[in-house]
Amino acid sequence: MRATQGAPAPMPVFRLSLLGLALALAWQTPGRAGDMSDDELPQLTEVVVSATRTDTPLDQVPAAVSVVGRERFEALPNASVGQVMRQLPGVEFGGSPRPSGQIPSIRGFYGKDMTLLLDGARLNEASVASPLYLDSYLVQRAEVVRGPTSSLYGSGGLGGVMSFRTVSALDLLAPGQDFGGDARVGYASADLSQHYNARLYGRQDGVDGLLALGRAEWGHIRQGGGDYLEPNDGTADNGLLKFGWQASDQLRFDASHQFYREDSRRPNNPQSDLALGTPSSVPVQRNHIKQDTSVLKGSYSDVDGAPLFDASVYQTRLRRSADATSALPATESQLDTDGLSLQHTLRWGDAASVQQRLSYGLDYYKDHQWAKSAGAANPVLPDGTQKVAGIYVQDEITFAEDWRLIPSLRADRFDTDADGADSSLDSHVSPKLAIAWQFKPQLGFYLSYGEAFRAPSLSEMYQNLSRNNALYNFRPNPDLEPQTDRTLEFGANYHQEALLSSDDRLRLRAALFHSKVSDLISSTVVGSYARSYPFSGRGLIFQYQNVADATRNGAELEAHYQRGPLALALGYSRVRIEDADSGENLFSPPDKLSWQLDYRFADPQLTLHWNALFVAAQDYDDTELRRRAGYAVHDLMLSWQAHRQLRVDFGISNLFDKRYSVYQSSSATADILEAGRSVNVALSVDF
Repeated sequence: MRATQGAPAPMPVFRLSLLGLALALAWQTPGRAGDMSDDELPQLTEVVVSATRTDTPLDQVPAAVSVVGRERFEALPNASVGQVMRQLPGVEFGGSPRPSGQIPSIRGFYGKDMTLLLDGARLNEASVASPLYLDSYLVQRAEVVRGPTSSLYGSGGLGGVMSFRTVSALDLLAPGQDFGGDARVGYASADLSQHYNARLYGRQDGVDGLLALGRAEWGHIRQGGGDYLEPNDGTADNGLLKFGWQASDQLRFDASHQFYREDSRRPNNPQSDLALGTPSSVPVQRNHIKQDTSVLKGSYSDVDGAPLFDASVYQTRLRRSADATSALPATESQLDTDGLSLQHTLRWGDAASVQQRLSYGLDYYKDHQWAKSAGAANPVLPDGTQKVAGIYVQDEITFAEDWRLIPSLRADRFDTDADGADSSLDSHVSPKLAIAWQFKPQLGFYLSYGEAFRAPSLSEMYQNLSRNNALYNFRPNPDLEPQTDRTLEFGANYHQEALLSSDDRLRLRAALFHSKVSDLISSTVVGSYARSYPFSGRGLIFQYQNVADATRNGAELEAHYQRGPLALALGYSRVRIEDADSGENLFSPPDKLSWQLDYRFADPQLTLHWNALFVAAQDYDDTELRRRAGYAVHDLMLSWQAHRQLRVDFGISNLFDKRYSVYQSSSATADILEAGRSVNVALSVDF
């Protein structure tokens, strides 16, 4: 019989007191930046993306790029970052309804095969748990560049780049406003979660600052159809401290620190469900997660505001630990990443002839990991260090008014050293070439060829475990070669105003791609053994190997349409991955169609949000355990701007209580049902 969970603790009195004070102040102060008129939605204005390392209007980027702004995260106040990002074509956050088990992926690449950035700092951890612990309340903007990006970011650029920028005081302050704040409380019925957030921000004499704090408490998760995912009790605290100094019209410095602390009782693997196995195969412990990201940036621009020099240093730290039980020892692991980045950008030429924007720079980062089990070194996560240094150059050449040629090249050197093993030293050169043609002012095309790679990780090369009282065993492979990818991509961008009426606008982006992957790094079964207490049955022995070459073919489409108070967004993605030698279908996300509709009513000030996700069955993966049924999920949210400083959100996610699990290529056994129907309520105030 399933154990029942106790009700969550009542809301502390001091939280209600703070909310009451904020409500009282809300009627006395102006709104913050980004407030809209009564009957308008945010306009489809020109969007500038920076994940391509140079600021470029979205419609002119010769790559598959998606942008998610703060307003989309605020429209789903109790949702995780992964639940918002899943709406993008080619992007998945699968593995578990637990946020700690949601693994980001781009075009089927995950972990070390993609680059994950938070305020420019690399988040390099790759395991069965998420590397990203970020409250959506802290997000100002997310950008996703799909396709090879190693010519700009080095190792890990096979799938692309997923970049998050946290909110700053300048993002929230309205013109003429020097101080402000906001607070939000929320509740979601699916996991009995309570969410509390607050921000204070201001500026004076060229200095701006922001302090944001948040807390979440949750219990068991009601899954689609009425089952429960338990145990799943936990709390998390998070915060962001950010300062900026505009030293002159051309020189600016920024410093930030973001933290996350989680304490929860659940299976060690957040992608596990006790209902899918026995207690001996799904061990439960008290788990702790600590993540810190510190970034210091400096930028110098020309008199027109165009960037000339950019420099940043950062440190990220992710620590996981689990308390001992009667059957399992205490474990802990930590990954520290220290890095720096320098970039110089030059511009010359004139519109009548040839214009050039040349960017060059260097990146360096060092990953150091260690792990312990029962106080001794844990061979599954070997102690060691990996150092990566890279230099790159990119030239954007505009000629004949309508043509752009963009060659880029990067050279990386990586040194991997594990305790008790021989070190490994290797290097790689990654080129890319793109050409773009602006056929008409509204319509442009591009063609690109890029090569990407990723170096094998410390764990893939050196993990080593040989004992019977373990769920699995592992064998090292220090001879692993880098995995490489060669991609040819064709795309089109279209934007048009006054299409069906004088006040509408449309933006379309489409891409077709073909890739060849060489020396695919994969976890391979190389044997088995008889398990002993506290486990039972036979366990498998795994080793990472360069197992195959693969081909990847896919297509993506994004459409955004706006007419007055109506905004509609559509996204579609398809990818197929085959073993080039055997023809077997390898891991690849199923076809996906997403729908987002927003409609703002003038009186009363209500905004309707309707999100829908239609996912086809993944019934062609030759690893049958990874196959998943198709599904359609609908979310409805109603936002009421009761006052200029007071907003109420009410909605239902998974409206029809669909039983489904998200396909996750990183784990064949991650087949946990997602959260079922959930009533979500949030109250937000500005002061």
